[in-house]
Amino acid sequence: MTGLDDCPNLEEIRIKIEGDCRGKHKPAEPELGLSCLALYPKLSKMQLDCGDTIGYALTAPPMQMDLSLWERFFLTGIGLLQECLTLRKLFIHGTAHEHFMNFLLRIPNLRDVQLREDYYPATENDMSTEMRVGSCSRFEDQLNSRNIID
Repeated sequence: MTGLDDCPNLEEIRIKIEGDCRGKHKPAEPELGLSCLALYPKLSKMQLDCGDTIGYALTAPPMQMDLSLWERFFLTGIGLLQECLTLRKLFIHGTAHEHFMNFLLRIPNLRDVQLREDYYPATENDMSTEMRVGSCSRFEDQLNSRNIID
């Protein structure tokens, strides 16, 4: 993440990932460079937008047909967000898989998560892609039931 070394007191960041990755190899770093965000103890707001990424459409593993590029290849990197202990607000543009959402519950001060423009997938044996209100409600309940120390 070029230029972030000049921002020692980084409090807010917006990351937009876009482009056609179909002709590219998998990234060498599974974290996609997000590991450097753990160096910013004041980081409290992040917007992550993967909505314009195209690629790897035919490479989904068996029983994971509805997973996006982000979930298949960068899930380990996004898990590093849980190391940003002061993160309080997170906006997500793109598909949100249940395993991904469970990482967010490990961020102790996170109180506001907004999912935009996509769906929250069902279990791996359900291949439909309609909005799953019940799944979103369960995640919101888990997020809101946590004790946040202010």
